[in-house]
Amino acid sequence: MPSPPISPAISAERKRVIEAALADGFTPFGQSGGRGSSAQEGARRLGMNVSSLMSWIRTQERRALEGAENFLPDWSLFKPPAAAKLSSSRAMVLVKRDARRFLLTAAQDDTPVHASFWANLLAYAHDIGAEIRVGGFTYQKGLFEDHATRTAAFAREVHPYLFHDNNDCGPLVFAAKMNTLPTAVRPLSDLHTHPRGAWGVFPHAKIQLVSVPALPGRHPAMIMTTGACTIANYIEKKAGLKAEFHHQIGATIVEVDPQDRVFCRQISATDDGAFQDLDVVVRAGVVTRGHRVEEISWGDIHREQLDPTVARAAWGLDLARDEIISSDNMLDALKPRHQAWHDLLDFQARNHHRRDDHAFMFGMMVEGTDRVDAANKACAEFLRRTARDFCTSVVVASNHNEAMHRWLRETDPRKDPLNLRFWCQANDAIYAAKEAGDREFDVFKWALERHDPANLEDIVFVPRNGSYLVCQEAGGVEIGLHGDEGPNGARGSAMSLARVAVRLNIGHSHSAAILDGVYQAGLCGLLDQQYNTGPSSWSHTQIVTYRSAKRTLVTLIDGKWRA
Repeated sequence: MPSPPISPAISAERKRVIEAALADGFTPFGQSGGRGSSAQEGARRLGMNVSSLMSWIRTQERRALEGAENFLPDWSLFKPPAAAKLSSSRAMVLVKRDARRFLLTAAQDDTPVHASFWANLLAYAHDIGAEIRVGGFTYQKGLFEDHATRTAAFAREVHPYLFHDNNDCGPLVFAAKMNTLPTAVRPLSDLHTHPRGAWGVFPHAKIQLVSVPALPGRHPAMIMTTGACTIANYIEKKAGLKAEFHHQIGATIVEVDPQDRVFCRQISATDDGAFQDLDVVVRAGVVTRGHRVEEISWGDIHREQLDPTVARAAWGLDLARDEIISSDNMLDALKPRHQAWHDLLDFQARNHHRRDDHAFMFGMMVEGTDRVDAANKACAEFLRRTARDFCTSVVVASNHNEAMHRWLRETDPRKDPLNLRFWCQANDAIYAAKEAGDREFDVFKWALERHDPANLEDIVFVPRNGSYLVCQEAGGVEIGLHGDEGPNGARGSAMSLARVAVRLNIGHSHSAAILDGVYQAGLCGLLDQQYNTGPSSWSHTQIVTYRSAKRTLVTLIDGKWRA
């Protein structure tokens, strides 16, 4: 039987409560900043589930678009609280001086630098003790020009920092000799082996990153482009206009620790030349610290196969003790307003890929890891351990989470007595929801809520084909897609999703990538998950999104996420 419609009196009360929260400094639905989400605060004041209130808001938005009677809150009532000043004592990320640092960027010939960005880059280099290196590229179309960077004319500001040959930044190769046309659609095409297995950075105005497969037991190298310190300067033909669209004022920061481990991040400037790197903001030549990031999209979790070293570095979580043991971790240092979880559940216990493998199943039985609901409980406890008051946790619908759906549909419970009771309970919940007309019922969410005293009401579950948009004031970044589904029923990948006209943070492939507007995370699970044999491009890479909607990839190596 379908659920009865919500009465106008109840809708009016919900509208009133949300508008009161807006007036108190809580942000409109889908936005960030302020004192927090008005939807979450409204749900708290109303004593209801936040997911239900968000569903009600979406219904009011749809009715408003259709011109029907609605109770959509007046988002303009939001009153931003006064910005708090950050003192130097609140610096979240301290610069360790025993690391070598480089700021790598690119310059186009016969083109002026972006003056504000250049001043900020110099200021940041001085602040962190980094060496600036610039790789040149040519674009002029004169018939009799040799197009060599050595004989090209570059802005005078970059002359002291200009390199024409490949050079080493510790173990990383800065391929300054690679003179790639700025109109190249895929500037890293066919360059995977150019650094001979080392990390490599190539001068180019477009941001791209590729993870290069490494032999088993080794971390994959990554190759990437720099961004440019010169302004966009293109011929107004199709190729030039496409290149102008993707032209990024920016640089790549390279950090090399005393053990020669390489940590790279993308620095992307806004139109005024300002940029953020982790907790540091550089604007008008002034470097300030203690700034939060907007969001972190963590690599695929796979809770049953979560890497304990990553858990400690990312969230301060000791898996053996199942408790937070340290605040010296990536989450508490960067304090994101949102964090997204992909493939939270591995579903190793009964995954359809392995459940007919009797040797594998016997091994799980011996280890005591073959109970489906025990894995659900571990996921619920993980969400609770990693939750923070300053951050909204967002669970993204993912193929491994949904493997449980397939098991519930296809399994004969008589052949699996160990999990029979949970199978019956879960299917009963599914059919009860169908009878009640609840089309939004999520059995994965239900399975986890049962193991949390607060029913995970503070956790947002984004349904399949749902959306969770951050940085809306800066054009928006969609973090609610896992990445396993591409356009028109095709398999998902960074390549296929780059055709979508929305900036996306995705997971799924376990391999870091940047392609046009798509940033792809790696994983937080073990790099060796038994089925991935041979050379691998998997890495422990996370996506960090700033409030400006600029993003960077942060790769953890040996339990470190920065030098």
